[in-house]
Amino acid sequence: MEGGQEPGHLLCFRCLLRADPAGSGRGHPGQLPASLSDVPRWTKGVGATEAGPVPAPPPPQHLPGQSARAGGPPAPSRFAFVAARPSRAAVAGAAALLFAACRGRRGNRVLLANQRGATVFMASGGRESRMAVPGLDGCLERWREQNGALAGRWRRVTRAPRSSDGSVAEVAQECRLAFARLLQEVQGLPTVLPALPLELTILYNSLLFDIRLSSNSGKKLLAKIEHGLRRVLEACAMSGKELSLEDRWQMVLRGETPEELQAPLHRLAALQGVLWLAANRLETVKGLFQLLNGAKSPGPSPCCGCNNELLSLIYAWHPPDTKETDLLVVQNAKDLKSILWASAAFLQGFQELEAGDPLSALAILQAAATGLCSKRVLAQIFTLMGCCNLKMGKPQTAVLHLKQALLVDAAFFPALYQAALLYHQLGLVEAELEALALLFQALDGATQMPAESLSPHFLIHPELLTCTPKLTAFCGQKSPSEVKYLLSKRCLQAGRASEAAEHYLDLLALVREGPLHHQVHLCGEPALPRIPEVFLEAASALEELARHQDAIAVCAEVVTRTSELIPERFCLEPEKARFFLTERPSSLVQQKESMLWRAAAYLLQGWAWAELGDIKEAIDHFSRCLNDLLRVQFMNTGDNSPNQQVDQTAPFKVKVFSQIRRLALIRRGAQFLEMQQDKKALMDFQHSLHICPDSPTANLYLLHTLWKLDRRQEAATHWQKFHSRPMLMEEEVERPFPLYLLSCVRQTTFPQREALVRNLEGCLVETGLAWRASSPLSQPVLS
Repeated sequence: MEGGQEPGHLLCFRCLLRADPAGSGRGHPGQLPASLSDVPRWTKGVGATEAGPVPAPPPPQHLPGQSARAGGPPAPSRFAFVAARPSRAAVAGAAALLFAACRGRRGNRVLLANQRGATVFMASGGRESRMAVPGLDGCLERWREQNGALAGRWRRVTRAPRSSDGSVAEVAQECRLAFARLLQEVQGLPTVLPALPLELTILYNSLLFDIRLSSNSGKKLLAKIEHGLRRVLEACAMSGKELSLEDRWQMVLRGETPEELQAPLHRLAALQGVLWLAANRLETVKGLFQLLNGAKSPGPSPCCGCNNELLSLIYAWHPPDTKETDLLVVQNAKDLKSILWASAAFLQGFQELEAGDPLSALAILQAAATGLCSKRVLAQIFTLMGCCNLKMGKPQTAVLHLKQALLVDAAFFPALYQAALLYHQLGLVEAELEALALLFQALDGATQMPAESLSPHFLIHPELLTCTPKLTAFCGQKSPSEVKYLLSKRCLQAGRASEAAEHYLDLLALVREGPLHHQVHLCGEPALPRIPEVFLEAASALEELARHQDAIAVCAEVVTRTSELIPERFCLEPEKARFFLTERPSSLVQQKESMLWRAAAYLLQGWAWAELGDIKEAIDHFSRCLNDLLRVQFMNTGDNSPNQQVDQTAPFKVKVFSQIRRLALIRRGAQFLEMQQDKKALMDFQHSLHICPDSPTANLYLLHTLWKLDRRQEAATHWQKFHSRPMLMEEEVERPFPLYLLSCVRQTTFPQREALVRNLEGCLVETGLAWRASSPLSQPVLS
C-alpha cells in the first residue's frame, strides 16, 4: 500500500479458510486456481462483464508480520489483496479466485470490502450465497455512535445516581459488557489505520471498566493492551513479533506513528501505568513516562524537600486530549494523570518509610496529601505521616497527624489503633486503654460506615493502586477479637487485674462462639496468640483477683484440650533450637506446645489450691507439672560453650520450660515447709537453684530451710556468697516471662525477708562462723 493513495480507492480482500484435515489429500485450502479459465460461471452474477475477459487479480500480499513459506503453499489461511483504483472487473475476478480457492469447504467465507461497502460470500454444502454489509466508513460511524452513547450514559448516571438509567453499579456492569462486545466486533476485522484511533479509544474504555469491576488478573488485562499494541504495529507496517510489552511501548511511542494516534496511545499508556503501579513496579512506570515525555525535561520536583524522578515525570506529562475526545471516553487522561501522581507519591512515600528514611517519606507524603485522592486514602496518608514523625522522635506531632486522619475519615479505625500503639510506646497507660476501648466499641458496632471513595465517575481511583500487602502493617483493619485481646493484655500488664479478667472472660465467650484463628493477620506480630495461651492468661488474671475456683476451672479446660496431644517423651536440643520426638514426629510442634501449656495449667492450678489452703491438692498439681516437665530431655550436641552463650542461643520456648519448672519447685518446696517436711523442701529449693542459681527467692528459701534444719554454719557460708553479690538481692522482674506466668512471678517472694537477713547478719557479727547453741537465733525465723 502506498501512502499517497486515497482511502476511498483501496480494496481489501480477506479469505478465512479452514485448515485442511490431515490426510485428506485435497491440497492446501488456500491454494488459488492456476488461471482464470478455472473460475466458475457464477462470477457473472458478481459483476463480470461481457466486454472481455476479467483481468487477473494482483498477486497475494501477506498481512503485516506474516511471511510466506518457501517451496510450498502459503502458511496462513488468510490472504489480503490491496489495489489502487480497482475496476469492477478486477473486483469480480479477485473474488472469483478467492472463492474458487475455498469452494467445497463447508463454512468457508470470502469477505470482499472497500471503504464504501462489503460483500460476504459463503460456501456451505456446495451452495453459494452472498450478503451485503456496510462499508468501513459506515462501520466507523456506527461504532463511534455506540461508544459515545455508552460513555454518555455513564456520565449521566454518575452525575445523577438516581436517574432513570439505573443504579451506578448496574450501569457499570452493563457498560463493561457492552464495551467488551464492541471491542470484540472492532478487533474482529483486519487492522486498518483509519479505524485505529476509535479502536484504541474503545479499548481504553473497556479496560477502565475491566480494571474497576473485573476479577481478572493483571496478566489478562496486560494481554489486552499487548494485543492492541500489536495491531498498531501491524497497521504501521512495523514488526513487533516476539517483543516484550515494554519493547512494544518503546517502538510505538518512539516510532513514526501518525498524529491521530497520539492521544489514544497516551491514554492507553496511562492505563498501562495504572496496572504497573498497582503491581508496585515503580521503575517500569518511570521508564514508561520517560517515553511519554520524549525529549522534554521533567523540570523541578513537585515535592518540597526531596527530588523524586518518577513524580517529576508524571507531573511533566501533558496528555494530548481535546474536548472532542473527552466526549468519547468515560474518564479523561487529565483526571487519570492526577490520580496516578497522587498514588505514585503515596507508594514512594511508603517505600521511603520502609527503607528507614522517614524525613524523605514525610516530604513525599505531604505532597501526596495535596493530590486527587479520596478521604480514605487521605486518612492513610496522615497515618503514615504520624508513623514518620514517631520514627523521627516527634511523638506529639505524630499524635496530631493521627487525629487529622480521624477527622478526615471517622471510620478509618487503623488510625485509632496506631494512636493506641503510640500511647503504649510513650507509657501513657490511661490514654492507650481509652483508645483501645473506643476502638473495640467502634468495631463491635452493628453497622460500620463504608469507606468513602471519589466520585463514581472516576473508575480508576487511588484505592485500586495503593492496596499493597505491606501497608496492612500500618493501615490494616483489626478485628474486634484482636482489639479485645490487646485490651485484656494491656490491663493485665498494667496490674489492672479486675478489668483484665472481665475482658478475658468476654474474649473466652467469643472463643466458644467460633474459632478466632481466621482473624489473625499474617503480617508482623500476630495480634492473637494460640487459644490455650488466651485461657492461661485469663486464669492468671483471675488468680490475681483471688478468684481461685474460676482459675482452676479455666485451667482444667486447657488440660482437657491438650492431654490427647501429649507424647510419651520429648528430646530438646537448646543450642541449635532443634526439637525431636521418639514418637509421631509429624506433629512435633503441636505436641511441644501442648506439653508446655499443660504444665503451665498444672502450675496455675497448684497455685490456686495453695491459696485456698488445700496443701495436698497444691502439692499434687505441682508434682503433675514437674512430672510433665521431667518427660522433656535437654540434650547437648557436644559443643563445650559457656552456659551464658548457650542461654543466648536457646529458643524462648526452652527457656519457658525452665521457668515453669523453677516456679513449681519453689512453690512446692514452700508447701512442704507448711507440712513440716523440711528435707523435701530443701531438695526442691536446691533443684530450683540448679535451674537458676541467681534466683533471690530460691536462695532465701534455701537459707531459711537450712536454718530450720539447724545447719546454721552451712547457712552462714551460703549467705556470705549470696551477700557478696548485691545484684542477687533484687527480684528479677524483667525476665522474659510469658504473660500467663506473670502473676506467679509477682507472688513468688519470700515472706519476712528482712527478719531473716537481720538475723543472719547479726549471727555473723557476734560469733563469726562459730555458732552458739544458746543463741536466740537458733530458733527458725518462720514456722
